[in-house]
Amino acid sequence: MKKRTKSEARRLAAATALRSISLPVLSVLVALVVFPPLPLPHAPPVPQDSHQEPLSRPIDYFRHADNLTNLRLPGAEPFSMRVTFQAYPGVDFTRSGHSPILTGQGVYQETWISPTEWRREVTLGSYHAVEIRAAGKRTFQASSSYEPTRVMMLLSALLAPIPRSILEPELEEHPPHWKLEHRMAGSIPWVRISVTESANGVSFETAYDFLPSGILVRSEDYRYNGILTSWDDDQDFAGKIVPRHATVEGPGLSGPMVSAIVTLSPVSPSGRAIAQVSAQPADPGSTLQPIDPEGIDNSGASTIRFEVPPLPPDHFPSGAEIVAIAVIDRDGMPRDVEISAIRDQGQPLSQPAKDIVWRTARQMVASLLKNRYHPALVDGKPCQVYWSLTMATRDG
Repeated sequence: MKKRTKSEARRLAAATALRSISLPVLSVLVALVVFPPLPLPHAPPVPQDSHQEPLSRPIDYFRHADNLTNLRLPGAEPFSMRVTFQAYPGVDFTRSGHSPILTGQGVYQETWISPTEWRREVTLGSYHAVEIRAAGKRTFQASSSYEPTRVMMLLSALLAPIPRSILEPELEEHPPHWKLEHRMAGSIPWVRISVTESANGVSFETAYDFLPSGILVRSEDYRYNGILTSWDDDQDFAGKIVPRHATVEGPGLSGPMVSAIVTLSPVSPSGRAIAQVSAQPADPGSTLQPIDPEGIDNSGASTIRFEVPPLPPDHFPSGAEIVAIAVIDRDGMPRDVEISAIRDQGQPLSQPAKDIVWRTARQMVASLLKNRYHPALVDGKPCQVYWSLTMATRDG
C-alpha cells in the first residue's frame, strides 16, 4: 500500500469524520448504522483551477462540486463505468418473501462518449432496462412500467447528486434561500448548506455537506424522499473527482438501502461507436435519468387522504417524524411503498410510544397503497415520480 502524504491523510481524516456525523433518530426504536469509508491506497488531490473564485455563497459550493465531479459535461473524457450494487430491504410491512421491492445484487453499466452519444443498462432481479442516445435519437426499453426505487436511488447518487434546479436557481419561480454554515467535527472543519421548508404544518430540511475544498460528501433529502446519500473513496479520472463508493440510507432505519462500488476506465477509440437499437424515440418520461422534480407537472394527482388517531403527547414526544415514500408509476399506480426515515428530536421513546410509531407507519403505508393517481407529466408525457408522506407531532 502506498504511504499517504500528510496532506492526503488530513483530507481522508476530514472526510471520515464528516461522514460519521449522525442525525438525531429514534435511538430506542432503531439504531442508525454508519458505514465507514472503504480503505484507500491514497486520496487524490483536488484538481486546482487557477481561475476559481473563492467559495463564499451556497451556489459557489453547488457549482464547484458539480464541476469537480460531473463526468458528463461537453468536452469531457469518454468513459466506461461499471457499478456493482447491493439493494437491501427496507420497512414495507409485507410478509417475509412477499415484498414487491426488488433487492439483491445488481449491475449498472454506462458507456459515455459525449452528451449526445451514450448507453446505459441496469439489471436488478427481474428488472432490466437499456437507454441509448445516438444518431440523434434516444431510445428506452424496460421490463416494467416503472423503475424500482433502489435503481432510482442508485442513479440519483451517480447521475444527479445535485439537482439541476439547485445548480440553476433561475429555473425556479421561488428559489429557496439556502443557509451556509461553517461547522466543526472535533478539529475538522466542514460546510453545511441547508434550507428548511414547511408543508401542511410539517417542517423539513434539505441539506448538503461539503469539505471546505468544495467536495460534496453527503446529502440529506427530506424535501422529496427522506433519504441520506453519502460518497467516499474518491479517485481521480481525467481531472475529475469520482467517488468509488456510494451509500443510500434511511435515517433511523437499521441498515442501508443501497450500497454501490464504482469502477471507471477510459474508452478506447475502437469502442466509441454507440449502436442504436431499432425502436421508436423514447418519451421524455421514460428514462433512467432522474427527472428533476421541479420539471414535473403533478397538478392532476389526487390528494392523499390520511387520518391517524390523536397521539398522546406523553407517549409520542414533540419532534418525532416518520417519512413514507412511494413511486407513482407512469400509469398512476403506487409502487414500492415503504418507510424511508424515522426521526426523533426529543427523548428516547417508551415502549407504548414505539408501538404507536409502528402502528402509525403501517397506516401511512396502507394509505399510500389504496390511492390511485393521475400520472405526473413531464413535457406533457407520463412519468414516474417519488411521493413522500410525513407524519409529525408538534406541541399544541
